[in-house]
Formats: sequence, structure tokens, C-alpha cells
Amino acid sequence: MVEHNKKIAIVVQRCGLNILAGAELYALKLAIALAEKNANVEIHTSMSDDYINWNNHLNQEEWISTSGKPLLIKRYPVEHTRKRILFGIVRRVNFKLNKYLNKFYLLFSSLLDFIFLKSQGPWCPSLWKYLKENENEYSLIIVKSYLYSPNYYSLLKTSSSIKKLFIVTAHDEPEFKLNFVNKSLEKSDILGFVSEAEKKLCHKIWSNSNKKPSLQLPPGFDTKEVSEIQISDEINEIINKKFFIYIGRIDKNKNIEFIFNHAPENCFIVFAGDLQIEFPKDPRFKYIGRITEFEKKFLLQKALALVIASRLEAYSIITAESIYNNCLVLALKGCEPIDELIKNYGGLSLSALEFTQKLIEIWENKFDKNNIQIKSNKIKEEKTWESNAIKILNIFKDK
Repeated sequence: MVEHNKKIAIVVQRCGLNILAGAELYALKLAIALAEKNANVEIHTSMSDDYINWNNHLNQEEWISTSGKPLLIKRYPVEHTRKRILFGIVRRVNFKLNKYLNKFYLLFSSLLDFIFLKSQGPWCPSLWKYLKENENEYSLIIVKSYLYSPNYYSLLKTSSSIKKLFIVTAHDEPEFKLNFVNKSLEKSDILGFVSEAEKKLCHKIWSNSNKKPSLQLPPGFDTKEVSEIQISDEINEIINKKFFIYIGRIDKNKNIEFIFNHAPENCFIVFAGDLQIEFPKDPRFKYIGRITEFEKKFLLQKALALVIASRLEAYSIITAESIYNNCLVLALKGCEPIDELIKNYGGLSLSALEFTQKLIEIWENKFDKNNIQIKSNKIKEEKTWESNAIKILNIFKDK
């Protein structure tokens, strides 16, 4: 299917077995699925395990065994950490100019967007330089998400002789309306979307995108049994209590303050994932750090419900995984991709007032979860990594 001996490159801002964030985990799982179809796959990413400070903590190369061909993660050094003050200034300037003085912004967008991407990080030009200098080794470049410099410059700097699949990961946010996104779309041969809501949003904001061929590539699930590992004493203690669970990045962009502010007095919510804010000292809330895949599955199966309040998602892997594990989802209404998942597969999409009330009802055993049909079998059948890999490899069938 793929040109003889040529490779597929997947570009993402950071990646590793212990990085469980959405785009990063998606890139890893998709790469494994392609490798298991005997494609030669490499992930090209930064050496960082931190998405704000951008460090060089991870090894430059990591091999991952699969049931097919082995997968190589190639990492490139980050030249500097996030330049917080400069990034904050140029971010505000770009947003204001784009909104109120659009012609002026477009005139200087190449420079303004360059400063935005470089100061934000991860700035690792050796990544896109390597792909450009070795592009004849690759038949396809897959870029996962739009926001970061490696993703953008991998599309921009490599020639049109390589087919490019851009899995957009559109969000209804000011960043997605900046001109470098438009250039990324123009440089792509095929667009990938993880939900119908995301596709509609992309077409609405960038009308040129509806002229491109596209693939629906929603995240799948691990169908293999997760290896049992020893559970920490902390988690063992938690599962003997009643608790709600939040899993994912813990920062203001995930609207985490909403959960803190709307949690009733007598409940207990456990938070797992990357912590990027000051965590409140409150007996209602407990932070347990990063967790393994086994611990995640274990906690979802034991929790009263998953709570999520993010408004800016192209898709929510943790929402889908909760449904897959037959865990009730309580979501703040208004994020269309999450609302779409709940409408199709079960859960509760709630207003702010309803959110608090439902937490109280569930905590006090006044809510019958049997009234909500969670279609875990349906989501297992309809969303798989293997089907995504097949769709991508079929790109080459007519070549």
C-alpha cells in the first residue's frame, strides 16, 4: 500500500508512553495502529515532557514494540523554554489585530505568527529541517493538531512531492483564527477530523477547507487487555471511598475553575493528569498526579462519574474512554464535540445549575444511573484505531 521502503512520519508537539494528553496520545496510538499494519512509521516530536515550560527531559530516540513493525519516536531538542512575557504580549496583539484591524494583521501576519509560534514553543527547528532534508524517505507526513511550531513548519517547509495529511484538531478559540492555520490548511493534501462538530467548525471559520478531501478519524480504543500492575496505596485508598474523577490536563484552558467553584460541599473529586495551576487546599479535592493506562481504566470503572467542564475541544478522548468503560459522564453543556459524544453514546450534558445539582443527587444516592443508557458496545464497534489506520493506508491504493 505504501510506496516500497518509504516511511510515514507523524508530527506532534510532544510524545511518550507516559504522556496521556489528547493530541499526544492520539499520535502515539495512531502510529502503533499503522505499525501493526506493517507500515514503517516514525513519530517526530520534541524532547519535552512539559507542554508549557518545554524542557529536554526525554531521550532523543525511543523504540516501541508492536505486533507488526517496531515504531520509532525521534525527538529533537527544544532551543528554549516558553518566553512567557513575549508570548503573552504577541498573543494579545495578534488576537486584537485579527479581530479589529484584520487587514493590518494579515499584512504583518508572517512576522507576528512567527513570533507567536517561536515564543510559545516548542521551538525545535532541527525537526522540520530533518524532514525537509530527508523528505525523499517519506511517502506521507501526518500532522496532529494545528497550534505548535513543529506541526506548522513540517507542513510549510516540506515539498509538495510528499502527501500531507493534516489532522486539524480545530477549536473555537482565537488561535484557530490566526493566519498560520490558513496556511497549514492550504499546504495540506487531505484533512482529518475527529468529529463532525470539529469538521463543521473548521469549514465555518476557514471556508477554503471544505474544498479539501477529508477523512473522519475519531480516536479509537485499546482492545488489548491492559496489563495489571501494582496499584499505589493512594489509589487503593481512594477506590474504597465514593469519588468523582477528573482525568486530563489541569489548567485554566480546561475550565477547571468551574469544577472547583461548582462542586457541592459534601462531595469528593479526584484529579489525575498534568497539573499546571495552583491546586486548592480543600478536602473535597485530591490530586494524584499522572496515572498509568491501567490505573485510568481502574479509576473509571470505580468512580461515580467522570466530570468535565472544558469548552474548547475538537474531541474528548477521556469522555469516549469513560463511555467505553461504562462510566457515567457529567459534562458542562456547550462543548459541541463532547455534547455530540453524549448524544450518540450516553451521558449527561448539563447547564451550570444542573451540574451542581446532579453531583449532589449522585453523591446522595438519589439518582438512578440505570436511567441513562451508556452505549459502551456501540462506541467500541464504531471507533477503532485499526479502522483509522486502514483509512490512511487506503490513501495509497490508487497510486
